[in-house]
Amino acid sequence: MKNNIILLGAVLISGIAFSQVGINTDAPKATLDVVGKATDTSSLDGIIAPRLTGVQLRAKTYTTDQTGTLVYVTTADTAPAGQTVNVTSIGYFYFDGAVWQKVGNGAAAPVNIYNANGTLTSGRTLTQNGFSLAFLGTNQSTSFFPNNGISQTGIAGGKRASITLTSNDNNSDGVSSNMQLFQDPEQLSQIIVGSDSRGLSIGTSFTTQPAPITFITNTGNTNGTERARITPTGNFGINTQGFASEKLDVNGIARIRTLPLNGITNAINTTSGGTASASQDQTFTATRTVVADANGVLGYVTGLPTTGGGTPPTGSINVGQTISAVYSVPNATATAGSGAFRLGAYATANGLTALPSLDGIQIDLLGYDANYYVPIIINTASTAQLVSLQSFATVVNSNKTLLNQSLSPCPFAANTFTSNLWAGNVTSGWLSVDNDNIVYWNTANAEVETTNVQVQVDANTYRWYEFKWWCMEVSGFKKIFLSVTRKA
Repeated sequence: MKNNIILLGAVLISGIAFSQVGINTDAPKATLDVVGKATDTSSLDGIIAPRLTGVQLRAKTYTTDQTGTLVYVTTADTAPAGQTVNVTSIGYFYFDGAVWQKVGNGAAAPVNIYNANGTLTSGRTLTQNGFSLAFLGTNQSTSFFPNNGISQTGIAGGKRASITLTSNDNNSDGVSSNMQLFQDPEQLSQIIVGSDSRGLSIGTSFTTQPAPITFITNTGNTNGTERARITPTGNFGINTQGFASEKLDVNGIARIRTLPLNGITNAINTTSGGTASASQDQTFTATRTVVADANGVLGYVTGLPTTGGGTPPTGSINVGQTISAVYSVPNATATAGSGAFRLGAYATANGLTALPSLDGIQIDLLGYDANYYVPIIINTASTAQLVSLQSFATVVNSNKTLLNQSLSPCPFAANTFTSNLWAGNVTSGWLSVDNDNIVYWNTANAEVETTNVQVQVDANTYRWYEFKWWCMEVSGFKKIFLSVTRKA
């Protein structure tokens, strides 16, 4: 015992004298220099720091005076907190003056990702091991589920769940582009682009198989049903159960709420050349009739059909089609002075069926007296019309032929039809088609006037119509029958 005390004293006196202590060396190179016995296999070299559990270490309170203290933790702290918040594994720990830090193998001190930033040095994989990972915000939470993907959930007062994709500004206007996907409680789900975005594109691209776009809805608490589809070839089917044979294929009743009336100005944006006007300043002019085959496929035929009252819109009709109209006019009205009565004006004023007008040529008549009327044609177009005609009457020889006559637009002025009543005036836009200009319409004689009219539609198109007048007096009324048939 005395020897041990003497040896310890010698070591301490040596340390005091030289301020350095050497173990297994008489020439220490530092305050404490421990030299191992490398060649002595029976000597187990090393220094053992104080060993204690994490719980035991947590029970102690260290101060800055113990900064640099080294211990070895044999078991992790079961409830790491305070100075042992980082003591979550076994190993060497040092006290940094505030908390215990894990001693790494030459690596930087670990970073607490919950309160400090860090930088990955290589790729990392997080294995959830069957557990979910949630990030809880003030108004929303983001959860990563091991088997069910990602969930964005609205919480607290905000309740909205949303995802925003934002790109950097690329044109130096200081405005980024973004797209938002969000859901509010009991509201429609929405996808919205904003800021500097140029639009929203929905489609398929570079798929290994043909890829359509489908639209599915449900009536509530049922599986969704496909209601519409854009096929891989660009056909759009509505209620066709995945099949669309034409560019638009509708299985059901279709409705178009607003259509322009034929001849209305400022009705459409499409110009006559098929381009788009900058504003809705174009006149809608119908020249075709929509028809359907047995399968409901739509097509068209050139020309316009008759309406319910027998009156076609301005345009044409099909070859072989006939338009007819019947009028009853009191004698006193129909015979009120030479040319003072015109059937077209009378029909308009009294809300009757308008007179047939095809390719800008209207069938009409003027009252002459109680015995005769004047059958006429009128140019209702806005430009001169090139016409040819040949007429036949059934009572007297009133045949008339007129070829390649340029007929000016009719001004419909006050004296247009009372001036030059017998023959009309091509510069006034109307012509009599009868050779002697008058046709019977009394109780004793009822004469049928038939006129074949050819009208030039454009530089390469001519149409042939047959105009018929048959008028008579019955019980104090002039009964007027008109018909127009397209011949070619």
